[in-house]
Amino acid sequence: MTPALVDAHCHLSSGRLGAPVEEVVAAARAVGVETFVLAGVAPEEWAAQRGVVARYPGAVFPVFGLHPQWVAEVDEVAVADGLTALEAELSGESPPVAIGETGLDGMTSARKATLGLQEEAFRAHLRLAERYDRPVVLHLLRATGRSLEVLREVGVPAAGGVVHSFGGAPEVALEYVKLGLHVSFCGTVTFPQSRRLVAAAAALPLDRLLIETDSPDQPPHPHRGEVNRPALLPLVLRAVAEARREPVERVAEATIANARRVFRLPDA
Repeated sequence: MTPALVDAHCHLSSGRLGAPVEEVVAAARAVGVETFVLAGVAPEEWAAQRGVVARYPGAVFPVFGLHPQWVAEVDEVAVADGLTALEAELSGESPPVAIGETGLDGMTSARKATLGLQEEAFRAHLRLAERYDRPVVLHLLRATGRSLEVLREVGVPAAGGVVHSFGGAPEVALEYVKLGLHVSFCGTVTFPQSRRLVAAAAALPLDRLLIETDSPDQPPHPHRGEVNRPALLPLVLRAVAEARREPVERVAEATIANARRVFRLPDA
């Protein structure tokens, strides 16, 4: 029997899940997904995350940060205010288990135009993570080279971190591991054409692997076009296990242990 899985990155507070959170969590638990790490996007969403955490103590854990896509849509004042709010959360009585999402997003020309501000916010997140001894959750899209440069210049926090929704080549994944990061795979690793991701999943050390849904986004095959939910995490697990030619149970146990270690989660 597959042990209780950890969805290392999801958005249970999103209004796009298409169902009440109780239904979403119940469906996930029915297939063995018991623990959920909620990724942060912007200050206005952190309270909603707290609400889900309060409903499922010991099973749902928050991550707070300023998503680079959010940064791309606001100005310097909003970013500065967001960072102040983030530090207040980190110094409070119930700090998030990690800082993020943060990073760089050069997916569109509009986002590329804001990479300077994104980088300022990225660097600030890394410094806060070091100061408050928290891992970072990284969103790195179409900006691999510069992201690696920033991580090397500022440094990965001592608590480490996670490159979420990894979408690159094995060589890039191993560079992140060398810096002390974990690498997380989502539904894209299940796509028939994702040979590069399959190779990356096979190449990584087992103790650096995580699995996630990124729900409600990035549903796995054969659910593309649907709303993604944590109940689909076993499909990601099986794809990673097949890529590594290892038993599903072994990969499950490793990803659970890795998530609990990097996010410092209590035992199930």
